[in-house]
Order: sequence, then structure tokens, then C-alpha cells
Amino acid sequence: MRRPTREEGSAVIEMVGLSVLLILPVVYLVLSVVRVQAASFAATQAAREAGRAFATASDSAAGLRRADAAVALALRDQHVDPRSARTTWVPGSAGCSAPGVQPRLEPGSQWRVCLVVHVDLPFADAGPFARSHPLALTLRSQYLLDIDDYRSTP
Repeated sequence: MRRPTREEGSAVIEMVGLSVLLILPVVYLVLSVVRVQAASFAATQAAREAGRAFATASDSAAGLRRADAAVALALRDQHVDPRSARTTWVPGSAGCSAPGVQPRLEPGSQWRVCLVVHVDLPFADAGPFARSHPLALTLRSQYLLDIDDYRSTP
């Protein structure tokens, strides 16, 4: 007959404890990847929709208003705060590091929509280091917009 030892059943407790310690970082990693992917999709979609909204407007001022609304809508659709985004317009031949300009709806012109979005990772606003070390990423997206050569001038 076997003598009972004091460690019987402790393997189950150790397994549960280690499982929780190993699963929590994996769950956080999955949540973070999903959040970043959604924000990346939102930034790409927002830049594209801003260009399309501008190109189909009746004049440049209305186009910029429509573009801002399209950016906000595309970002909110993926649960990204539109206030964290900054949209700039540059000539099509320039890169997004060029200074922003006021786009015009001239036939044959080309514009680049540059969008910068700051995204907080899950639970970034909680914990002791939230204020001193924010967990955030900056995503950049761009869309090259060609105004139709046969567009009528407003």
C-alpha cells in the first residue's frame, strides 16, 4: 500500500497557475494585434474614401468638408477615434513629408491624401505607467487621387 504524500494534487494547482500566467499575455497579444489591424484597415479606408469624396464634390471647399466627414466615418466604423487622425493633402508628385496644400478640383490634377492616426493599444489608459509610458502606435496611410481629365470645372 502506498503512503499518501503531502504533494498529491499540487500538480493540478501548478498547472492552473501556470496556465493563467501563460494565457494572459497571449490573450493581450491577440487583442493588440486585432486592434492594430482594425486601425490599419480604418486608416487605409479613410484615406481612400477622403480622396473619393473630394473628387466627386461640386467644388473644392465642399470636397474638403466631404473628405473630413468620410475620414471620420471610416475611422468610427472600426472604432478608432477620429480626433486622433490628421489629414493632409500634397501634390501627387510629392511625398507625405511635403508641406500640406489646399487641393483644387482642376481636370487632370493629381493629389495625395496623407493620413496619420494614433492608436492606443488595449488597456493603455490603465495601470501605474499609463501616463508616463503610453502604449500607442502611429499608423500612416496615403491615397493617390487623380482628378478626371474630362471633369467640368466648377
